[in-house]
Amino acid sequence: MSYLQKITLTQFRNFERQAFSFEGPVTGITGLNGVGKTNLLDAIYYLCYTKSYFQSRELNNVQKGKDGFRVTGSFERTPGLQEEISCLWRDGKKSIEHDQAPYEKITEHIGKYSAVMIAPDDIELINDGSELRRKFMDGLLSQSGNGYLEHLLLYQKYLAQRNAYLKQAPPAYAAHPLLDIYDEQLAKHGAVLIRERNRLSAIMPAWVQDYYAQLSGRAEQVGMQYKASASPENLLLVLQQARSRDLDYRRTQYGPHMEDWLFSLDGQAMKTQASQGQKKSFLISLKLAHIKWLQELGKRPFLLLDDIFEKLDKTRLTRLFELLQQCELSQVFMTHTDAADLTQTVQRYYDTLQLIRL
Repeated sequence: MSYLQKITLTQFRNFERQAFSFEGPVTGITGLNGVGKTNLLDAIYYLCYTKSYFQSRELNNVQKGKDGFRVTGSFERTPGLQEEISCLWRDGKKSIEHDQAPYEKITEHIGKYSAVMIAPDDIELINDGSELRRKFMDGLLSQSGNGYLEHLLLYQKYLAQRNAYLKQAPPAYAAHPLLDIYDEQLAKHGAVLIRERNRLSAIMPAWVQDYYAQLSGRAEQVGMQYKASASPENLLLVLQQARSRDLDYRRTQYGPHMEDWLFSLDGQAMKTQASQGQKKSFLISLKLAHIKWLQELGKRPFLLLDDIFEKLDKTRLTRLFELLQQCELSQVFMTHTDAADLTQTVQRYYDTLQLIRL
């Protein structure tokens, strides 16, 4: 089990330079809106995945007027054995260091530490387009340690090259030997992605349904169906058959990069049919299933709870904490504007609580 003992933020968002030490399994981060509570949670997430949960552009993580940032964490993976992870971004370049030695590849770090974030913006997983859902599921599968992330990155590399070629390619009736090469590589790596996504889709929906029933106390059926573009075996054929259309549209229109996960409530699209309360229950169930997935991989994640006290009603909040008692977690970090309310709620479920006031 990993334990985060200290984190130091330098020019990260609203923090010029500040260090925080963590003393126990549960930490509450309190303060007024805008003081950086969510930023501190995101910094912990960054240490695990070398990216922000909330910001897609690294520049948005840099304190105004600065040229870069650094996030450093001190971890204890086994009793008495400590290691330091440092994430540096400056002038458009990122470096990840383990005990002050840079990784040759950032992918070497992914899977070492795991975190699950529950935040208000998660609602976009339901309401937004398929790209967010793919990214979420890819994030789960990249933790498996079976090469999924490497295949995903290679697939994206060859996809970018294929699309660049399509933008300036001759007409469809001409020979396209480069497309033959790209198609073979996309099929090779894409088949792994589809196979692993199929494996996840065979087990995760049942977990989500179980958590949803416990969380909501209702008999509704929720679903998450993986909509594959092809079988692993016929992906190459699909790409070849779509070539003329791709040349017309100047981009690759079939493959794992176009797939989706369909969320449903009683067989209907959750985006349009579910209430806000039903969506919240589903999303928390999805994140609890994420924790279970990591536990099946032998990992104990950090749980990051952002603003849940103000966004969840008392019933859902109580059931969430009850369900968390069944989870194997490294540490829990949560934010709230009201220190007294956080303390009163958390102490019903945990023996110790550290409060950090910003």
